[in-house]
Amino acid sequence: MPDRVNLQTVINSTILNIQLSTFRMQRLQEQIASGKKINRPSDDPSGTRKVLSLRSEGLRLEQYSKNIQTSIRSIEFSTSTLHDTTTFIQRVQELTIQGVNGATDQAGRDAVASEINGILEAILQIANSSRMGLYIFAGTETTTMPFEATRNTEGDITAITYKGNREKIKYPVGPGSSTQVNQPGAEVFIDSKIFTTLMAIRDNLAGGALEFARAELDNIKNAHTDILQFVSKGGAIVSALEFSDNRMKDAKVSLEGTLGEVEGADLAELILKLKEQENILQAVLASGVFMLNTSILDFM
Repeated sequence: MPDRVNLQTVINSTILNIQLSTFRMQRLQEQIASGKKINRPSDDPSGTRKVLSLRSEGLRLEQYSKNIQTSIRSIEFSTSTLHDTTTFIQRVQELTIQGVNGATDQAGRDAVASEINGILEAILQIANSSRMGLYIFAGTETTTMPFEATRNTEGDITAITYKGNREKIKYPVGPGSSTQVNQPGAEVFIDSKIFTTLMAIRDNLAGGALEFARAELDNIKNAHTDILQFVSKGGAIVSALEFSDNRMKDAKVSLEGTLGEVEGADLAELILKLKEQENILQAVLASGVFMLNTSILDFM
């Protein structure tokens, strides 16, 4: 004798089948609308882990790219100011040669000394340059003006003290890779002796001590060479960073392509599946109507 089927069981089973079919259709419609086959972890747990890993890698690449751009702007700014410094130093070389020339009288030497004093003031301003409110030659003491001048009663500079430090500022620009974005002012302006040399030339020319002024020409030449090396170094670093940035962009394009393959939806396939679920739902509804219209005697 066959088992009796409870009418409530038939009703519950029909409702459950309708809900399941409707749920599957809703998921398919969501995937079609979003263009993604993974909209929540439950859609594809293993695929979700891969997507999260790829997105995390994308965020790292994006941060590296931002750091590279920040580094380039910082280095280009400091390199530009140092290039201006080398131009001033070249002018000092010309003026010094003119000043120690025996054909130049004391009035001419005083004029040369005055121009060199103006260049000294200009280089001091360069050494105290700031970008976005931060001093670029102060080491890591970026909120402290790096160079402080001591002046005589006439207002002329007699000494310059460095208030920053020699610490480097580095930004991560790739996996296990970082780049120095600053140049401590002590290395540029103190070690090169540019300030003391300019003051010595100015004072010796103004005092008529030509031999002492002439003796500073080698120091001027060396200072020019030293600072020019910092300019060249900055240019080389910028070139390397631009190359790294291009590689980062290529890596991002490749990563985005992989991400699209993992989570991207095949719309044609999804539409076929949706049509299939629509047919299933219609069949469930039809069978439900048939079952509920059947006489209760058929279940006894």
